[in-house]
Amino acid sequence: MFDHPIIDVGLGMIFFYVVLSLVASSVQEWISSLLSTRSKNLQQGVQNLLGNEYAKKVYEHPLIDRLSKDKKLPSYISTETLSSVLLEVIAKEQDSGPYQTLGENDVKDLIEKIDDDHPLKEILKTMVSNGSDLATELKQRLAGWFDEGMSRVGGWYARQVKYRIFIIACIFTIVLNASSVHMVEELWQNDALRIQIASHAQKSAQASEIMELEDGIFESLETFPIGWRSFSLSFSEIFKTVLGWIITIAAVSLGAPFWFDLLGKVANLRGSGKQVQTPNSQ
Repeated sequence: MFDHPIIDVGLGMIFFYVVLSLVASSVQEWISSLLSTRSKNLQQGVQNLLGNEYAKKVYEHPLIDRLSKDKKLPSYISTETLSSVLLEVIAKEQDSGPYQTLGENDVKDLIEKIDDDHPLKEILKTMVSNGSDLATELKQRLAGWFDEGMSRVGGWYARQVKYRIFIIACIFTIVLNASSVHMVEELWQNDALRIQIASHAQKSAQASEIMELEDGIFESLETFPIGWRSFSLSFSEIFKTVLGWIITIAAVSLGAPFWFDLLGKVANLRGSGKQVQTPNSQ
């Protein structure tokens, strides 16, 4: 039962979505790199947490500035580094000497010297407790606060990525005429094509991680029966095409990891149905 053509059609369609999702993801990463989206999101997140003035001083600090490459802002800064740099910036601003040399009372005085109108003052005051190791404790608590803030920044970026992938999926699907309905019809009617794509899909499912498929992903795209080779203007054909586009766009929007995981499960199902034929004993 596991060798039924329906299994091969399903396997082929899942592999189709894996390939398209990887193409969309690759284009999205290229656009993000070109526009420095990660870096700009991070900078916006730091500005929201610290305000423009302190964010500017933090980014000008050598520990952060040296993370930049080719005059581009860093795309990642550890929360421990952010915490250390901010406290050093505040200490320097108040002429208090290196932050690490400050004692308990010095740290409290340092916070009190921050402008009363700046929200950072109240934030730091809530992190202060009594103890001889207050400087280290404050730095750790501040790093934890940055962790929460950076989680929100990651959420912003993830939503932007999903939006861009959706737009890319729409463009690619229409330009390539990658209709899921037509794909199913072709795979069901063309035995040779169905077996070829299903075999390719099963081989790809053996990859230990999805990144291994990226090298030949554009070549894999050429194996699918997509494109504008012929098109009828009949109502039924237009309806099937548009419906197929909608299904493809929705599928690609789920992301390559989802389809790669499902590919492995269906490939195992297909493989489990293949029995080794042995000759009857005489």
